[in-house]
Amino acid sequence: MVLEVNNTFDERRMYLLKGPSHLEAESSADQQAMAHDETGMKPSQPSNTGRFTNAWVKDFHVSPFNSRKGSYALSAYDPFLLSRNMPRPINNTITLSSSKDHPKLVARVFSTGPALDPSEISLWSKLWFVASWWWVGFVTFPRIVREAGKLFFQRKLHVWYRPEVLKDSIGRTNTKREKIIEDCFRNFLKERVEQSKMQIPLKYISAGVNSKREEIFYSESIAAVPEKFTPDGLQFKVLTPLFYSSVVRFAHISEFIYSEELRHDDKQRTFWTSDPQKLLKILGEKQIPEPNRSSPHSSIWMSQVHWATLRLLRCSPKYIIPKEDLQSIESLDASAYHDIRSFRLSALDQFVLSSCKSSQAEEYRIAVSTLLLSDYVAFGIPELLDAFDWCIRLLFCYVFVDFAVDWMRTLFSPCIFMTLSDALVSCNLMHIWWLVKSML
Repeated sequence: MVLEVNNTFDERRMYLLKGPSHLEAESSADQQAMAHDETGMKPSQPSNTGRFTNAWVKDFHVSPFNSRKGSYALSAYDPFLLSRNMPRPINNTITLSSSKDHPKLVARVFSTGPALDPSEISLWSKLWFVASWWWVGFVTFPRIVREAGKLFFQRKLHVWYRPEVLKDSIGRTNTKREKIIEDCFRNFLKERVEQSKMQIPLKYISAGVNSKREEIFYSESIAAVPEKFTPDGLQFKVLTPLFYSSVVRFAHISEFIYSEELRHDDKQRTFWTSDPQKLLKILGEKQIPEPNRSSPHSSIWMSQVHWATLRLLRCSPKYIIPKEDLQSIESLDASAYHDIRSFRLSALDQFVLSSCKSSQAEEYRIAVSTLLLSDYVAFGIPELLDAFDWCIRLLFCYVFVDFAVDWMRTLFSPCIFMTLSDALVSCNLMHIWWLVKSML
């Protein structure tokens, strides 16, 4: 049985649950090994009662009031043991247990009437069914927020912050900015692999559902491209779209890779790779020549100002220090040290300038500049900048309407020239605001 779990953060996790027939085919030695594996969970035993039972370890964050630790247990009717002439109703029970194997939550889904076959019911019955249930999806999220408020404010339950998904889960949908950066990073990674002297293929698995999920890159030095990906190849999987908005904040990609590898806890890791050392060699800091004056991206002096602004906005990132090293550096005065490296354009920035089209490079620059600017004025949340932009636009629209009304009232007044100048200024407020944004 395939069971899919979704959360309110647009993340998913699919579990493959083995039924009793599969367990019967296993040898007793294999069953003993599974019973004492690292998960500590015992496999479900075969049952002749027509029930499908299984238990598995929880590794996916669902509720902020429960950690990612624990286990699930499912009990449902086995559809393979039921007769087609004698269908049974839905009756599923899922039990959430803590890491100490104490039951915490029991959820049950069961049918209250006979099943409806869409191919057999009439058109009127279909319309009546849709009219009776269309509102459920719209009120589901408000209900979740209401119940979460009760648990937090009334019950005072502890809140667990959302960790990033593990490599067996599916991350959230990427935003528009992350999609732009992902397209550039994919081409950048492809070029690095093709120019690499390491004759190994690289399987790149992106995050987000709005982009091409999986692609394999090969080095140009490989004599014959294999028909399929071999196990000795390098795998690089992006776990969450947060990777794309994080890697552009670093001037040195290798520093970002090291920073991620220093994370002893997987809660904030944004990517997974089968061999970090090989990935570092491929994504090494090989200098890409700066575009010359004749480049389409640097032919206009304003473009140079834009990219210089992006370079200035990129600040020194926060370092991730292992816990065992904290005691040895607590005595150091952090204010006495500073990063002496020059914050040049990153290797990804230089690739975009030298290899991408002008329109794509402009989209990339705007997306990265917005992310970097949000670190200074919007707590690292670019959506707050978007909301501020819309507020400014609405304010200008209100000012324009107000001036237009006053101008109509005083059309034949002695101060008509002053009124016309005010009206012209109000008409161009939106253009002035666009010019201010274009300077960044």
